[in-house]
Amino acid sequence: MERWFIKNKSDPGIDYQKLGINNVIYKILINREINTEEEIKSFLEPKLSNLNSPILLKDMVKASNLILSHISKKNAIRIIGDYDVDGVTSTYILYSGLKRIGANISYDIPHRVEDGYGINNNLIDRAVEDKISLIITCDNGIAASDVVSYARSKGIDIVITDHHEVPKIVESEEEKEVIPEANAVIDPKQKACSYPFIDICGAVVAFKLIEYLFLIKGVDKEEFFEKFLPFAAIATICDVMPLKNENRIIVSEGLKYLRDTNHVGLNALIEASNIKKNELDVYHIGFIIGPTINSSGRLESAKDSLELLLEKDYATALDKAKRLRELNYERQELTNKAFEIIDKKITSERLLDKHKVLIVYEENLNESILGIVAGKIKEKYYRPTVVLSNSKDLIKGSGRSIEEYDMFKEFSKSKEYLTAFGGHKMACGLSLSLDNLDNFIRDVDEKESLNSDDLVRKVYIDGNLMLKYISMNLVKNIDNLAPFGNGNSAPKFGAKNLKIKSLNILGKNKNFLKMTLSQDNINYTATLFEDSQVFLNNLAKFYGREEVMELLQGRPSNIFIDIVFNLELNKFNGNVNIQLKIKNYRVSGENNVNR
Repeated sequence: MERWFIKNKSDPGIDYQKLGINNVIYKILINREINTEEEIKSFLEPKLSNLNSPILLKDMVKASNLILSHISKKNAIRIIGDYDVDGVTSTYILYSGLKRIGANISYDIPHRVEDGYGINNNLIDRAVEDKISLIITCDNGIAASDVVSYARSKGIDIVITDHHEVPKIVESEEEKEVIPEANAVIDPKQKACSYPFIDICGAVVAFKLIEYLFLIKGVDKEEFFEKFLPFAAIATICDVMPLKNENRIIVSEGLKYLRDTNHVGLNALIEASNIKKNELDVYHIGFIIGPTINSSGRLESAKDSLELLLEKDYATALDKAKRLRELNYERQELTNKAFEIIDKKITSERLLDKHKVLIVYEENLNESILGIVAGKIKEKYYRPTVVLSNSKDLIKGSGRSIEEYDMFKEFSKSKEYLTAFGGHKMACGLSLSLDNLDNFIRDVDEKESLNSDDLVRKVYIDGNLMLKYISMNLVKNIDNLAPFGNGNSAPKFGAKNLKIKSLNILGKNKNFLKMTLSQDNINYTATLFEDSQVFLNNLAKFYGREEVMELLQGRPSNIFIDIVFNLELNKFNGNVNIQLKIKNYRVSGENNVNR
């Protein structure tokens, strides 16, 4: 069940025509709260020269001076990263960048199951054994006060580079930040940091540190961008950062460098993934390259992915890339099987009738894919979802939420039942004893205040668009707003009362539908990814099975649907045509779009 809403941000009254855009593009930009002439110009023309200066990050100078001091003394320096894409690329940027300026450098990445997230005492002990003088974290460390203190007690200097929220405590009814007592802490989320855009990923923080160090050492700026901008772009996409402000610049320009890269590991990964390099886009990074890099950290060691990125021999790199692709297929299989198990449990135990927040436990699931499964369940049922499984003497899990439910805030009310807990509004990780599970579920149920409207999916549309107003020029103007992703989604339009003139069911799983839609004698091809039986049954409920059979047999029918769609170009055999990519649909007359 879902409701459709047209976005209706107030018009600031800009003369958009003098900016060279039409009213449709102007409305799309206003809907994204890009609402001054300067912001519109900057958005339409992303330039590397508009990136924020690294020196604006708190402790940048302090951290750089300390690092250069250790390099000059030839002291051993270690990077400690994380096992996801952001962590792996952050580690790569710091390791390669510091090596370029002469550092005695090594790296370590925690194992997802054996170590858990982030820097820990075991990693510090390994550093002590290896006579490390300086540790630099990336994509972690801001919440590791105890571990940082332990490292300092062992005589190791520490620089934290992170982008996560700073932990807070309440003292005397006042909220205070708990910042680790490291030698330097670079994190834009600190209150004392004046960096103008805080929504950057860990790899971009690392990117900024290397940018400043290269500036000091006189390394050519073009060499810096060529080496590291592609990795900052990959991490920004895969860590689902909002594609606005400098993130838009990093991704837009980073994709250009990626399409032209000579990097051995990246080229091997692109080839192993069967991607046409000149067509590489956000989709390929977010849904193919990123999950492939992630696969080693989920099922084996993230060091495997990092070693691919550091490999200099192409044949060896290609073998490593193919192995990661195999791991990703394994991960997909594990995910699909776990999803089926959890979905069946939700249905058989009628959990949707009993709980507004789904907390589902199942033994012997791979803990590395629990968050993905929780996300898929959340998408299917539009409920806050936690999926848990056994791990040693505890049960562990991951949660994914909906806009209407602040998972971190709400679960914090029940943290007495949890052994470990962390996260933010839309996602969390937690562990607890099996004995506490029922009490935790009961407490969450009692304290949640979700109503039936909260559990209805909201679909937001940039505006209604009749088929007669669609043109190649409009599609090209929309393409100028790319790259699309979180914070800058591909524009969605609504159209009502479209007649289905023809319907073809394609794909080995019969889940790709191609149809011709007509409005006022204007016809366009439209595509929809959905189980064909689900689609046909939805039509039959309103129009009857005989009418649907007429359509399938190619005879004239009288079936109309409303759709939410993106505009895209279909390029085939040298021909380029506009088609509608259906994101949502309903039988015409069922509801009205909410304004």
